[in-house]
Amino acid sequence: MHKLLNRLLTTALLSGSLLATASPAFADRDHHGDHHDDRRHEERREERHEERREERREERREDRREDRREDRRELRAEERARWSHRAPPAVRYERHEPRRGYTWIGGRWDWRGGDYVWIGGRYEPERRGYIYREPRYELRDGVYVNVDGGWVVAGPRGAPPILREERFEVRPGYVWVRGHWDWNGADWAWVSGRYERERNGYVWREPRWEMRDGVYVKVEGDWVAR
Repeated sequence: MHKLLNRLLTTALLSGSLLATASPAFADRDHHGDHHDDRRHEERREERHEERREERREERREDRREDRREDRRELRAEERARWSHRAPPAVRYERHEPRRGYTWIGGRWDWRGGDYVWIGGRYEPERRGYIYREPRYELRDGVYVNVDGGWVVAGPRGAPPILREERFEVRPGYVWVRGHWDWNGADWAWVSGRYERERNGYVWREPRWEMRDGVYVKVEGDWVAR
């Protein structure tokens, strides 16, 4: 009887020892599984954050593209606002009296909102050595373009001399820009010609002198569309 009790007691003690030994292994596996789930959850959360960041970056890029498109639309609208296929009406006569120390700036037609609007004249303080060049419309490529007026150096009252003859050779890819006479404030000065690189679809319009209000005013040369 005592032997049976001892055998049972020994068996129970051994079973307890095995369970105690095995329990930490099971606990480690459970802990490892929890850690793996946490890492996967963190990875998914980081992926969602990156997707949202990319969406915000794409939204900002689209906003910038839309801003550029809007700027181009506004620029085209401004260009259309300055151009007209109709010549401006005749300039209106405005009564004015000379004022010492002032220059009378005559009124003009301005193209606004699809029609010409009259802008009345005004007095401007004189500027020694300068004259006021009245604004005008020039017909360019079938449309009338407004050329703003402004103060310019008082030009000569006599016409420029005859253009000098210059020797030059044809250079592929270049255009020869002839020399011209310039006004240095007291006398005519010759500006030698030069080569300019060609511009596809454009031609060089040479500078010229035009008589306006009793003096010669220089119109600068530039590239214009064919």
